[in-house]
Amino acid sequence: MSQSLETKKVFVGGIYNWNVLTTKEMRVKGDHPRHNWADIDILDQNRYDSVIRVFETYNTNVISHRLGKGWHMMADMVPYELWLKIWTEIKPYCDPKWAPHTIRLTKKRDDEVFERPVYHRFSSDPQPWAKAVMSFICKAIRDENSDNIKKAMHHAGIDKYFQIAVYPVEIKV
Repeated sequence: MSQSLETKKVFVGGIYNWNVLTTKEMRVKGDHPRHNWADIDILDQNRYDSVIRVFETYNTNVISHRLGKGWHMMADMVPYELWLKIWTEIKPYCDPKWAPHTIRLTKKRDDEVFERPVYHRFSSDPQPWAKAVMSFICKAIRDENSDNIKKAMHHAGIDKYFQIAVYPVEIKV
């Protein structure tokens, strides 16, 4: 069976790992609080378990989401120093081509694996940001979000907590 060489552009929605109150000046300085994101781009249960253990070690709640070829993980906001410690420990398990400041919340293709998110409680019940993200993902699974990604993210309340990004990606068809 030959693989298709054709591609098409689709738009996806994601979030930055800083909140809506983070200014450009704060981002340039670099030491602002942020969320840890993880993109494990391979179905390897040991990688998944290792990343979850890091968040547990630092009592940082995390959402795991099985999609595509692996998992995305989104954790509570922490001070920069803790973010750096966590990132240093999870980085070896993440896709090396991926930048840790954004994470995708939408499907790339209709047939993509896209399972219900799981909340891992290591210190507290889900914060409002986590509820908004999980609600958005669950609505995507049920195909209840608007086709306008930005509107759908707004409707779920994600833009109250994060700067959002809607951007094109090339997929093989």
